[in-house]
Amino acid sequence: MVSQSNSIDSSAIHVLLVEDNPDDAVLIRRTFLRAGRDQWKLAQVERLAEAISICKEYKAQAGQNFDVVLLDLRLPDSSGLETVLKFRQAIPDIPIVVITAIDDEDLALASIRAGVQDYLSKEDITIQQLLRSVKFAIERSAALTEK
Repeated sequence: MVSQSNSIDSSAIHVLLVEDNPDDAVLIRRTFLRAGRDQWKLAQVERLAEAISICKEYKAQAGQNFDVVLLDLRLPDSSGLETVLKFRQAIPDIPIVVITAIDDEDLALASIRAGVQDYLSKEDITIQQLLRSVKFAIERSAALTEK
């Protein structure tokens, strides 16, 4: 399922949510709606292959990348660290924030080493933490790109 507005608003922060659990997707979507409908533009897909495809399509259409990807690690077509590695290989220049039910410190550290900006557990996440993590991921990625 892909949901995204047809017009590209360059002043908004464009987020791609890669999440196959409808309940989790609704909660995350509501978080961004509450944070400001005009500030955030959210697209959502349920599979890793769809995420890679929509990122390529978005760049071709908009001439830029999504600002950040929120990536679940349990998807129908990929799971665990493999999800990060496959996405990073196909789309190397978009900051990733992992949002997952897998609360595993070793996996979190391996994900960070693989290029993830942050690793958040669905069990413990707060609205403020999610929004801060997204903003910090974008800033960290921009700072690394400038070097």
